[in-house]
Amino acid sequence: MRIMELKKSEYIPVQYQGTKSFGGNQCWYPTEHYLSQDYAIHKWGCGAVAIADLFLYLARADHARDTSATSLARASRLIYSYEDYTLYLKFMQRRFTPILPYAGMNGFMLAAAANHYAMKYQIPIKASWKAFLNDDQMIRAIRRMISEDIPVIISIGPNTPLFFKKEGIHFYIKSNKEDNTKLEHYSIGARNVHAHYVTVTGIVGLKNKKMLLKIASWGREFYIDYQEWREYIAQFGDRLTSSLLYVEWRS
Repeated sequence: MRIMELKKSEYIPVQYQGTKSFGGNQCWYPTEHYLSQDYAIHKWGCGAVAIADLFLYLARADHARDTSATSLARASRLIYSYEDYTLYLKFMQRRFTPILPYAGMNGFMLAAAANHYAMKYQIPIKASWKAFLNDDQMIRAIRRMISEDIPVIISIGPNTPLFFKKEGIHFYIKSNKEDNTKLEHYSIGARNVHAHYVTVTGIVGLKNKKMLLKIASWGREFYIDYQEWREYIAQFGDRLTSSLLYVEWRS
């Protein structure tokens, strides 16, 4: 089994109710007050969480990239408190990641938010939403970013054009067995996921040329079958909304 992943394999660990998360989780935020900031993050904030975690990871990987924003989460800590993380995410959402009610953020909004942050804090990156990539172009882009220690935000887009449909892909959980070289060794953790952003933190090569993407979503570590995702795009989605945020270092 071949594994390629970010240098900090624990990604963004947040201490929440006695457990350590794998990235932020939009579902931590309450929904009592309709269309409040908490409500918007909970319902449509997966893109906002992904952008916030991206820049927190970059600061975590190199303290020279710590900013007045990431300092709210105390970026140098090994594990973040829920209170510090929440303060940081809400600041990022107010300043950089506007959430559209019932729609969240599209890919071009993610790119604009990333570039706005990079310009504001002089982080030497450039972000773009890479639409219409084929299978080979997509995996090459993911590999390139992981090799440069940059988390990869991808979208499992909506059903297009029938947005009311519920087709999606499965999120898998690694078993406790030492041998996780086949997809059968992974159980299903979530079914028919669609219209959702996740962050790729690694690539796992299985037997029979299968490839899994290790992802952070809802504060948990999951895996998705790369080919299953691409087949979903071809059959039920589209290559505009189901794509990735390509981030590269500026020379």
